[in-house]
Amino acid sequence: MSYQWGPQGPAFEFPSAYRMENRFLTLRAVALLVTAVLLLWLVFNEPDPSTSGPAYLRMMQQRGSYYPHVLMSFLLFGLAGFDLWAAATQRRMAMLPGQPASLANELSRQARGASSGSGGIAQLMSTGLVEPAKLRGRYRRPLKALSPDVAAAPISLQGYLSLRVAHLLFSALLLVVLALTWVLPLSAPVQALVMLVYGTAALGLVARSAWIAKAAPAPMSLAVLAGLVLLLAGLAGFGARELPALAQLATIGLPFGALVLLLSLLLVEGLGLLGGRAQIEGPPPGGLTPAEAQVDLTAEPERVLQEIERELHRFWNEGIPNRRHVWHMPSADAKAQGEFAASVLEETQPLLSSDQRERVATLSGAQQAWLLALDAVGLLMTLAGCALWVRLTHAHMLDKAAPWSTAAAGVVLLLLGGYAIRVGHQLWSRVSVMSTLLQLDCKGVDGDPDAVDTGAAGQQRMKLRARVVKVQSAFYADADHVVGSRVVQSLVGDEVTARRSVQQIKTYAERQVAAEERAPAAPAGSARAYAPARPAVQRPAVARFCPACGTPVLAGARFCQSCGASLVQG
Repeated sequence: MSYQWGPQGPAFEFPSAYRMENRFLTLRAVALLVTAVLLLWLVFNEPDPSTSGPAYLRMMQQRGSYYPHVLMSFLLFGLAGFDLWAAATQRRMAMLPGQPASLANELSRQARGASSGSGGIAQLMSTGLVEPAKLRGRYRRPLKALSPDVAAAPISLQGYLSLRVAHLLFSALLLVVLALTWVLPLSAPVQALVMLVYGTAALGLVARSAWIAKAAPAPMSLAVLAGLVLLLAGLAGFGARELPALAQLATIGLPFGALVLLLSLLLVEGLGLLGGRAQIEGPPPGGLTPAEAQVDLTAEPERVLQEIERELHRFWNEGIPNRRHVWHMPSADAKAQGEFAASVLEETQPLLSSDQRERVATLSGAQQAWLLALDAVGLLMTLAGCALWVRLTHAHMLDKAAPWSTAAAGVVLLLLGGYAIRVGHQLWSRVSVMSTLLQLDCKGVDGDPDAVDTGAAGQQRMKLRARVVKVQSAFYADADHVVGSRVVQSLVGDEVTARRSVQQIKTYAERQVAAEERAPAAPAGSARAYAPARPAVQRPAVARFCPACGTPVLAGARFCQSCGASLVQG
């Protein structure tokens, strides 16, 4: 795994979680390429006319047109190229700056106060309990019936399940209408036109989720679409009897193709729904191991604040600023009056743990089984579509009067085969990461009657408390990275790190005071007039992030383009 954090380009490149999906895409592309070459061979494989004689003339008279089959071979070449391109672009999984999303709303590094979700994170660190989420969005009743813990799932998974439910409901409705239409006394051309309307509506809904919007359509939108489909079907049944070329439309097997389309959609969406349901996990049970440490110290408030900021900076992962949720710092008047109180709550950048560097997908066997079944169904559909078109081309090259009754079903299986493999794309992108929640609270105790006067001007007695919690969370890399798309899986308190942090702040804050008290004042004029010139000090490299506001900075910049702070360290 490589990290390339910066204002441009990917922030991280995780090992791909789509290895299994890439294998199925490659197998499907190979099947499509072989079928395309075979179709061209069947079309252009003609015997030598000089040696065949009259048999050649009879064969050429019975041979069908090769234009549809050549066009079909070109379509197969295009589908195979798209699958290979998709597999090539999924070899690495790039994460941009700011991804994955925070557990709650963040606080700007230039601002003070608390973010809107800081209370929930503080409660999470103290009790280990996640606030019960409220299920929102569309299709809440079917989702609640699917699993009682669906509200605790990432909102991206909830949206995925809602989309599957919408497709299932619409496909089932169209299947019922198709069955009713089948028994009506309609002529074959009119029935084919009506079935074309049903198939176009189903494919349009699939194309919407594949290329336009991943959000589930509203139930009202589905109702309007269903009404529009029935209206168009009625107009096709009663007003399209005189359309030209209507008889040719009935020869390609549209009723059977529409039936195969709806049944395949029900199978694919059902497997996708079961695969998403298998990834629903309940909230963590709560309860934390000890994660808190506190210490008393006597130092100047400014020294303590500096050491707190340095300690927070030590927690940065890969040089990436922490996500800030609380930043309460005392004002100048409060410090002058001895009312010192500071509070900080931050989260480090979520990264893969050391044992996950080579395997990003953290799916269990049951979760992977549904996705493998979905990809296998897509590959089998592709093979079935290829077999139908090879059989059709072979029969048509021998006899131009051969029926085209399986043409529509073959095209449907070829298209839905690729769709079935891509349905599980988001589910494969589930990633588990580790981060650290750090809370520091410091408060002056000079008002305490038991406090001891140290006699040092500007110094105060304070209590410093730190709480450190390791968090394992999960998110979907293929989904939108918004608050709620990343959920907590488990929490572990880290008392050792908390104790080390407070001791380090205490040691450095008090050490600086003692060093200043021991340092003798340099006598005036003691500097040599002819002191040798000192060699130039090598400055360290310019920081990749502004230490004041945390925003990425341009390469070679000496000042932050956002807040103007100096970027040269040392």
